[in-house]
Amino acid sequence: MSHFGGPGGGRTRVGTKVFLNVYDLAPANEYLYPIGLGLHHSGVEIMGTEYSFASGAGVFDGPPKVAPGARFREQIDMGSYDGGQAELNRALDDLKSNGFGPDDYNLIRKNCNSFANALCWKLMRKQIPGHVNRLADLGVCCSCLLPKQFLEEAPVGDPNRASGSSSNDREAEKKKIQAFSGSGARLGSSDTATTSNDSSSWSWAGGRKSPEDDLTDRREKARKAALARLEQNQVEQKQQQ
Repeated sequence: MSHFGGPGGGRTRVGTKVFLNVYDLAPANEYLYPIGLGLHHSGVEIMGTEYSFASGAGVFDGPPKVAPGARFREQIDMGSYDGGQAELNRALDDLKSNGFGPDDYNLIRKNCNSFANALCWKLMRKQIPGHVNRLADLGVCCSCLLPKQFLEEAPVGDPNRASGSSSNDREAEKKKIQAFSGSGARLGSSDTATTSNDSSSWSWAGGRKSPEDDLTDRREKARKAALARLEQNQVEQKQQQ
């Protein structure tokens, strides 16, 4: 095989390199990650392009190590597969037609990490490290307690769809991107948390939010509350073991 530079996720003399890019979806990962848990997003980087999976978009691609609403944590070398773009395209087409379509997403049972695992298995017969999706695997036992709409919404979506989305979709995407922005406040202090762009999430009319923004905020609060409950349940289960 020709040599195209392995470090960037390209082809080498021994095959095409595959990397797993892992992201944090919640600040609580700083405490969960050391014990093998955490809320993670992931994408598979091959030949300089990252492939992932989300609700509405299905399988999509984008630049490596960039995920709106998530913070990059680590890159894992998954090895190499014998082939190039043609073999990758066949694997992607097969996954799109068999379980990873735009309407197949489920936060617990079939998420971005499930797709990353399926793609790595199809190309190399290797599975991704267990800690990447362990919290979702454990969450299967309590998935019936979570709202159906919550389970079908991906924390990280396809950034390529932003240009054709509605104004409400773009506003929701902005709030996802701001998930890790702001200085925050220390525990026990009286300081209030601030974001880098408060004006983007507020529509002022006599000092009050518009009904659309208020509805979006309520949905966002419900999503965060469900995530917090899921994290707490898994931490308690881990402590009881």
